[in-house]
Amino acid sequence: MTEYDRIVDGIRYPWATKDEILEAMKTFEVREDDVWLITYRKSGNTWVQEIITVLFCGCDFTKRGEMDPKKRVSFVDLLKPGMTEFVHVTAAKKPSPRIMTTHLQSRHMPREIITKKPKIVYVARNPKDIAVSLYYFHKSNKLLKTFELWEEYFQAFYDGDLVGGSWFEMNLYWWNRRNDDNVLFLKYEDMKEDLASAIVKISEFLGWPVPEGKLEDVVKHCSFGQMKTNPILYWHTESAILDDSKSPFMRKGLVGDWKNYFTVRQNEAFDKLYEKKMKGSGLEFRYEL
Repeated sequence: MTEYDRIVDGIRYPWATKDEILEAMKTFEVREDDVWLITYRKSGNTWVQEIITVLFCGCDFTKRGEMDPKKRVSFVDLLKPGMTEFVHVTAAKKPSPRIMTTHLQSRHMPREIITKKPKIVYVARNPKDIAVSLYYFHKSNKLLKTFELWEEYFQAFYDGDLVGGSWFEMNLYWWNRRNDDNVLFLKYEDMKEDLASAIVKISEFLGWPVPEGKLEDVVKHCSFGQMKTNPILYWHTESAILDDSKSPFMRKGLVGDWKNYFTVRQNEAFDKLYEKKMKGSGLEFRYEL
């Protein structure tokens, strides 16, 4: 790992997640009318950000298009090159309702996330497809280690020794809170299969209704194919952190792409690990559609 990667409380964090951020999260003021989108990396965060933003705008695409994509959502755990102020500092000045998002593990989330009970949308994706997506994300992200060999990367993912920490820890925590009134637990695979139903669930949960006759337009706008060609979502590359020539930020978004990478031995080993880590949880995923 680079000198900017370090382990904090057992979790490996990248350059962009400064110590100051982790410290500030302990006392960060959460509001009851906040909307928090929480995901492990490469679980559909950008996708669901867009859905929530469109709903926030009343499904008015003109209004949505006029919003500054860098200001519509506060990504509290990232400080990118060129930023003059921590995102959590900027977020504290925003009017309500705020849309917040993070990849932080539960142990580093704001303490008030539990006591203030904001709306929390958690999106989970099957770990095998996440592994492949993250493998390519490491290739394009200049602030992360590039794994030349899939075998080397697979072992790091298996061991939970990647930036962001263990997939198992994060997903198990939020799965165990899925019945809380303020938590909506969604699965990426269900969204891929029936995006319209997922949008309705999010809409009803947030209390931001889809106007009559607008659902089909929202589904089209938020489809993976449409989003992949939408330049407004590619502000990520402006800071020169990501090199799209090595791997696009939105790559395939498929369910089942892991089959092109996992060997039989790796698949068997990972299945055993999943069974051990998630035993008795009831959390299951579909690995193909």
